[in-house]
Amino acid sequence: MRNTIGLYTKDIELEVKLLGAEMISLKNSAKKNLLWEKDENHWNRIAPNLFPIVGKLKSDTYRFGEKKYSMKQHGFARDLEYEVCANKVNKLELVLRQTSETLAQYPFYFCFSVEYELVGNKIYVTYKTTNTGKETMPYSVGGHPGFSINLPINQFQLNFHRPFIVDRWIIKEGHYTGESEKMEVQRILKLKDDLFAHDAIVFKNPPFTKVTLENIYSEKIATLGSDNWDAVGFWTKPGAPFFCIEPWWGWADYHDSSGNLLEKSGIHFLEPGQSEKLTYYIEVH
Repeated sequence: MRNTIGLYTKDIELEVKLLGAEMISLKNSAKKNLLWEKDENHWNRIAPNLFPIVGKLKSDTYRFGEKKYSMKQHGFARDLEYEVCANKVNKLELVLRQTSETLAQYPFYFCFSVEYELVGNKIYVTYKTTNTGKETMPYSVGGHPGFSINLPINQFQLNFHRPFIVDRWIIKEGHYTGESEKMEVQRILKLKDDLFAHDAIVFKNPPFTKVTLENIYSEKIATLGSDNWDAVGFWTKPGAPFFCIEPWWGWADYHDSSGNLLEKSGIHFLEPGQSEKLTYYIEVH
């Protein structure tokens, strides 16, 4: 059985791993890979998919009903093998369903699919989540692609294509403190290690629909966007050759979270039989 599947257009070559339904290579028309080459000295992922939680739970646990469950940061979907549901030259759908392993962490019956579709110089990533059980299902989902940067972080910038003022939510030890600070961006945010000294930059309900990672000479690397994201995270590590732009529908716990999954901030809910589709895109340059 194949471990990876490739998709192609004249503008894009995409390679996806069945484990985690993870993108591992995304090449533009010049055959340049825009995703970083994994180096576990820095990070052990390339572009994981996050489900059924985004971020870290308080004490890595939550309560549902009378029972306590344990789940690691960003959930289990990034570490499990997916089934191939559809595979065309420019479109791939991979599916994950509950197992005894997932039910031990997350007591819900579900069908979770990750669809990749190549259209021109864009790749659309769609998460479709269906509640196949008999009770209301709380969940979150998100992407975490790591783009390649081959120079120090201060040689890069984010172009939001519009000016804005937004709250940056403060993270400490993987959880939100409840505090925020105003950030005013005049379209361009110059990157530097100091911005990430206390973990990721997170904007909830972002007042923009796309952002471009580019070098300081305005040469574009990739644009990532969505019309309906709940939050966007930006993350790297000092000296690491990657930069992550993360579209989220959900986020980590607060320090004072109750631990009740039904009360989790940012959570989505699906009734029995209900489905939800959430999409972001990457435009390659």
